[in-house]
Amino acid sequence: MIYVNWYHHNVPKILAIFSFIINPLFIYLVLTKSRSQMGNYRFLLIGFAVFDMVYSMAELLTPIAVLNSGYGFVTFITDGPFFENLEYGLHGVSSRCCFVSMSYAVLIIHFVYRYLILFYPHHVDKMLKPLGIMAMTLFFLTHGAFWTWICEECLAPNEEIRDIIRPSFLEVHHVNSDYISLLTGQYRLDWYIFLNRIPMYCMTVYFVLGYKIMKKMNESQAMSNISITLNRQLFKALVAQTCIPMFASFLPTIIAWYAPIFLINLTWWNNYVCNICLSAFPLIDPIVVIYFIPNYKNTVLVWLRLRKQKVVTTTISMVSAPTM
Repeated sequence: MIYVNWYHHNVPKILAIFSFIINPLFIYLVLTKSRSQMGNYRFLLIGFAVFDMVYSMAELLTPIAVLNSGYGFVTFITDGPFFENLEYGLHGVSSRCCFVSMSYAVLIIHFVYRYLILFYPHHVDKMLKPLGIMAMTLFFLTHGAFWTWICEECLAPNEEIRDIIRPSFLEVHHVNSDYISLLTGQYRLDWYIFLNRIPMYCMTVYFVLGYKIMKKMNESQAMSNISITLNRQLFKALVAQTCIPMFASFLPTIIAWYAPIFLINLTWWNNYVCNICLSAFPLIDPIVVIYFIPNYKNTVLVWLRLRKQKVVTTTISMVSAPTM
């Protein structure tokens, strides 16, 4: 084990434990407290929660840290079942990093679903039929596989790289980096730009579809007030969900990747900010959705005895509206 500091060693574990508590709670709320208008969108929310728990499991199995060295960065395994084996450890670090890319893919799927609801409502159900599920799964896995390939083919260290980073490892962590599973980006600006292509295209999709969704909701006259309100709530939640990886993974990693080019040592940033932000994503994500969906939020407030349960008489609207 490589012990960086108490904060780095314990906070991701604490966040993962809370993730295993909050996400099952979120799944229960989706299954029991969702409005009928939400329709099959509930299953995408449940899928997101399951992914968050798997993400947290990866955090526990493959804890990582980052060290700046010269003109580059080194991401290495610090503990866990893969720590002692160089080959398995390399696969573990690569797989751990690919969860960031897969979180982008999950968000794209959500944006596409919300886009279809407003623009092509008759095609929405196709997404959750066998062919649609296969397409979404393939898209999701392709994101992860491509990122894993980049890590193992482009960032795996050779002997020259290990010679470069060995002094820094000995100085900072007092260990020989030859026996540590790690990924490294050194000197070559083209790899930095290549690494950013997936995040940049994802952010472009978010902004383009988000703008079109927001514009359509402002112009829509065909849906009932209930459907419009629920669409707005879900879209706000989706925007907040998008901001989480943007500020918790995209911006911190961009800073971590490009700072070494200008000889700025941000080891402290990577281990105190970047890694912790990545660990917090699976926990914050369901909390954001709960906050923006009144049914979920009110239920939690009642459970916490911060609000009294209200008995509400509802009337059934006869205006047809597409499910969410």
